[in-house]
Amino acid sequence: MTAIKVATLEEARAAKQKAAQVLSGLPLAGIGITRVGEGFGLKVNLSKRVCVEQMPTQMDGVPIIAEVVGEIRKQ
Repeated sequence: MTAIKVATLEEARAAKQKAAQVLSGLPLAGIGITRVGEGFGLKVNLSKRVCVEQMPTQMDGVPIIAEVVGEIRKQ
């Protein structure tokens, strides 16, 4: 059984900046930091579905959770 690495808030903040650059070609609606178990991870909101191969599961050891949320619009 493999243990999931617990990322600190500082690691998640650094990974968020890198993820914004690496994922800039994808249909991003936003990137945030979220709780994952006892640590932190990245929440990547996408406006459209993308191929699984295009979406990494982690960035510098920080887990990534992706969700297709659609276009973000002003109400």
